[in-house]
Amino acid sequence: MRVFVNIKRIVSDSKKFTNRIDALEYKVENHDKKIKTIFKAIHSIPSATPESILISPEKPFTNKKNFKDIIRSCKKHIYWVDKYFSKIGLELLADSVDIKKIKTIIILMSDDKVDDKLKNSFKDFEQELQNNNITCELRVISDNKIKSSIHDRWLISAVSCFNVPSTDTLARGQYSEIKKTPNKPPFEKWWNESTDI
Repeated sequence: MRVFVNIKRIVSDSKKFTNRIDALEYKVENHDKKIKTIFKAIHSIPSATPESILISPEKPFTNKKNFKDIIRSCKKHIYWVDKYFSKIGLELLADSVDIKKIKTIIILMSDDKVDDKLKNSFKDFEQELQNNNITCELRVISDNKIKSSIHDRWLISAVSCFNVPSTDTLARGQYSEIKKTPNKPPFEKWWNESTDI
């Protein structure tokens, strides 16, 4: 009789154990489905930086904010090509650079647009960012053939490339566009053929 009672108890305990394993298995499968749903939702979120942004006179604050957001989206480095680069560009960079994500800032512009005021502002900017372990360089293009071959302006990082308006156009709020592009200009070639200020 004792043996029969023990067998009955073992079977009952085994059923309880089996039921617990079944419940646990159901929970794990249910969690897996929820995790997959979460990952699908994350992957369907649009990029933090839109493909195209319109600059317009009606939105002076938003224009600058959008440009700063583009700068903040850059990772590892910022290469900025603008023949008519100005102090406004340095101000936008100073306001927007994420010092945790950027290690190098390189600006390439035309030699006939550099004046002492910009040189002094760049020295201050460079020193400030060196304090945060960011290397900054500014070079000028003096070769007229290269200068005449460049029309647009670009902001290039390790993860993206944007065709951008001039900072003066942005400041004036003239109709223009910031556009993400898969195309990259021959930056390194231009850089190698330019001179330090």
